[in-house]
Amino acid sequence: MAAIFEALRLDLWTFLFQIANLLIVIAILYRLLWKPVSKLLEEREQKIAGQLADAASAKEQSERLLQEYEAKMLKVKQEANEIIVKANRLGEEIKEEIITKAREEAERTIAHAKAQIQSEKLRAMASLREEAAVLAVLAAGKLLHKTITVEDHKQLVQEFIQEVGDVQ
Repeated sequence: MAAIFEALRLDLWTFLFQIANLLIVIAILYRLLWKPVSKLLEEREQKIAGQLADAASAKEQSERLLQEYEAKMLKVKQEANEIIVKANRLGEEIKEEIITKAREEAERTIAHAKAQIQSEKLRAMASLREEAAVLAVLAAGKLLHKTITVEDHKQLVQEFIQEVGDVQ
């Protein structure tokens, strides 16, 4: 080994002294720098891990809120559809009710009009019969040159009304 040191022109004691100095410097640097730097790196690692955990938690919370929002939106859409269906159904019911009432009112109006027409027809026919009977009696009286008494006139009118009624 001494031959190697001489070839490299190194002094053994200087070499040992330099190695000792290096070990002392490493020990001092380890004590002074390594512990604070590792503590700093460990704190930084913990801070990053905490931030990652917070980010993961925030992501989970945002995903949960998104799912809740989507569920609420779906529920609102379903409720809106139900309201629309109910409104359409109610509209149809009201429409049918209005149509039914209108038909009933039209039927009542038609029945009332028919009753009035029938009543007017009967009244007109009775009036016509009476006038025809009076005219017939007067015409017959003129033809017979006979004076008809009130009693005869009433009897002839009644007979004529019966005959006209039987003809119809």
